[in-house]
Amino acid sequence: MKRARKRSGRNQGGFTLVELLVVIAILGILAAIVLFNISGVSASAACNAMKTDGATIQDSADLYYNNTGKYPVTGGDTATPACAAGVNIGEITGANLLHQAPPATEAFTYNASPNGTIHGQLVPDVATCRYN
Repeated sequence: MKRARKRSGRNQGGFTLVELLVVIAILGILAAIVLFNISGVSASAACNAMKTDGATIQDSADLYYNNTGKYPVTGGDTATPACAAGVNIGEITGANLLHQAPPATEAFTYNASPNGTIHGQLVPDVATCRYN
């Protein structure tokens, strides 16, 4: 019995340092690949959310115009908003045409033509993600 213990004790080895380092390196590479793929998904989701919010704000601004004859513009409502004039989100939500303001990572302005068309973009600006 004692011989068996001595024999098994001598043959018991662990993993070498090189083997452990190889396994750790492989796990690190796999983790980097997963994190890279996840980051692209969240950026795409933010772009899609901004486009959806833009369509909702466009509809709300059109309803506001139908009710008042003016578009909600930051600095005062007008029937013909200037190009790049800010959309007054507070005015739309105050008129119960929009349930909540969009997040601060989204900015909405008016285009020059056609009149009342809303343009949206992410803040900071991402050239590949625009509404109108």
